[in-house]
Parts: sequence; structure tokens; C-alpha cells
Amino acid sequence: MTILMRKGGVASKNEERNDIEVREFYNNFTPPRYARRLVVRLLSSVPAKYSRGIESVVLTNQSGAPRRQRLGKVTSRKRRLRQHGVLGRYYRASSGKPAWIELYVDNLAKAASYHPFLPMGRTACFGQVLFHEIGHHVHATARPEFREKEDVAGDWGKRLLRNYLLVHYWFVPRPVWKAIGWALKAIAAEL
Repeated sequence: MTILMRKGGVASKNEERNDIEVREFYNNFTPPRYARRLVVRLLSSVPAKYSRGIESVVLTNQSGAPRRQRLGKVTSRKRRLRQHGVLGRYYRASSGKPAWIELYVDNLAKAASYHPFLPMGRTACFGQVLFHEIGHHVHATARPEFREKEDVAGDWGKRLLRNYLLVHYWFVPRPVWKAIGWALKAIAAEL
């Protein structure tokens, strides 16, 4: 049994922490001050059994990416889509390299600025994308299902975001959550 030292005492292997590294690589872009702190806080809420195998989350900007990555197309749900609106990507483990997630902070910050009056708006925008990408990892490693990959990742993203919001925003009364859910669906529709 592996013993991990924690500030408040000793933790067993079953309670191990998420040790996902958050890296930042920006090219001619100044990220919002909250981006890294928010992603670290979101990652801390993911159970270790679902995040095991993810080495890092890379925060970057799509506007500074090479031309091929900015102007190319990506396949999603058997359709070819332009890359200029992509918010994040999941890269599976291959050839001995661990899995990792890439988030485009410039696109996410733009999406979060549409509804600045909603206090949880940016948390919901960043959380939905990050948890969706973690959902791809869960689908690939821990809980494979025989459905469309995007549907499975979307369900996991909703489940992880709901758990995060209920834990960190415990003071919001339960009846208010329905109105918040409608507002978050409106934000997601605009993305």
C-alpha cells in the first residue's frame, strides 16, 4: 500500500490526489488572470480514477497557432468543421506518450465574455469544455460505451460540471438551479 503525505495527515492510495500538470504556452496573447487558477480548481474536483493517465492540461491560444492548425478542418460527428471555433482537444495516449488536453484560452475567454452578468458564466464555459475533454479520456480508458463518442463525452462533461457546481456553489438554493441551467444552455447554444 502506497502512503501519500498530506497536509492534514496521511492519505491512503484510494484517496490519491490529481497530479495533472497545468502548462501555459501563449504566442502573442495575454491570457486572462483567472484562467490558470480556474483550470486548477476545476481539475481538483475530478476524481482520481477518472483523471488517471492524463499527464497535463495545456493552456494556449489558437490565434497564435501555426496556419495549418488555425485554418484546417477537424472531423466531429462524421462532419468536417472549421477549426477557428474549437475550444479544446483531447489527445489520447499513443506510442508511449501519456494522454493530454489542450484548451484554447482565447476562444474560451471570448465565449465567457458573452454573459458577464452571470457570475458562474466563465466557470461554466471553462468547466464544460475541460470536463468534456476529460469525458473523452474516461470513455477511452475507464468506462467505454458503445455510443457516439461526442455524446458520451458530453454526458460525462455534464455530470462532472454538475458535481463541481453543487460542491462549490452549495449556497445557491436548489430551485434557482433550474434557471441557472437554462442560462447555461443559452450560453452553450451560442458557442
